[in-house]
Amino acid sequence: MKRLIWVLIIALLWFGCKPGIPDGIIKPDKMEKILYDMHIVDGYLSSIYAVDSAKKVAAAYYKGIYKKFGTDSAEYNRSLIWYNTNPVALEAMYKNIQKMLNKQKKGTELADLMIKKKAFKADSLVIAKKFKADSLAIRKKMKPDSLSKVKAVAEIAKKKKQADSLINIKKAGVVSAVPTPAVVQ
Repeated sequence: MKRLIWVLIIALLWFGCKPGIPDGIIKPDKMEKILYDMHIVDGYLSSIYAVDSAKKVAAAYYKGIYKKFGTDSAEYNRSLIWYNTNPVALEAMYKNIQKMLNKQKKGTELADLMIKKKAFKADSLVIAKKFKADSLAIRKKMKPDSLSKVKAVAEIAKKKKQADSLINIKKAGVVSAVPTPAVVQ
C-alpha cells in the first residue's frame, strides 16, 4: 500500500510539475493567429516608402489586431518574450505560420493567374469585336465603292469606245485629207 501511495505521489509530481504556459501569456493557437496577422501587416508596411506614414499606418493596424484578438500590446510583448525563451513552442508556431503564409501566397498567385486569364480573354474579345465591327464597316463601304468602281469602269470603257470610234473616224478622214510622208517626197 505504501508503494502504491509513493507511486501515485511520484506520478502526480511528474505530471503536475510539467512546465506549461503561465497565466498572462497568450495561448499558442491564438498567438499563431496574432503573429500571422502581424507578419501580414509588416509585409504591407515594408512597401510604404515614407517612414512617417508607415509608422502612422502601423499603429492603426496593430491596434486593430489587438482589438481583434482581445489583447493589448503589453500582453503581446510579454507573451512574445516568453515564447522567445521557449524556442520549441515558438518553432512549432512558426511552422504553422509558414504553412498559412504559403497557402495564402498560392491563393494570391492563383487569383492573379485567373485575373490575367480573364483580362486576356476580355482583351481578345474586345479586339475581336472591334475587328468584326471594322470589317463590317469596311464591307458596308466596299459595296458602294465596288459598285461605283464597276460603274466607273463601265463608263470608262464606254467612253474609251466612243473615243476610239472618234479617233478611227478622224483617222479615216485625216488619212484621206493629209498626204502621207511617202507621197510628199
